[in-house]
Amino acid sequence: MSKADRYQQIIQQTRIRFLADASLKMQDLHHRFEDYDHGRLSADHRTLPDAIHRHAHAIKGLALTLSYEGIDHICEEILNFILYQPDHVWTAEDIQYLRQMVTTLDGLLTEASSTQA
Repeated sequence: MSKADRYQQIIQQTRIRFLADASLKMQDLHHRFEDYDHGRLSADHRTLPDAIHRHAHAIKGLALTLSYEGIDHICEEILNFILYQPDHVWTAEDIQYLRQMVTTLDGLLTEASSTQA
């Protein structure tokens, strides 16, 4: 096996692991949104925005390296929205906006996963 083939194999395996890990992060966020929807998390607590930030940051860390520009871009939007409001009291509208961005991210990850199969 040539060096180039070995490199491509490493990238492919990294993409598979990245997408599997990102899927787990999205499942966690869906559960947290359910908790929010059912009143187990309130909008004025940072629990949900902090979890979204943590997962988006982790996903962004590898997305661009693996040539997932769209995923990198939406993660950056999520991070900027959360980071530029550090002492913000989160409203229902803010949470809805975050939900829309997370849904977009989830769709991009699903699309990336379907092209890996």
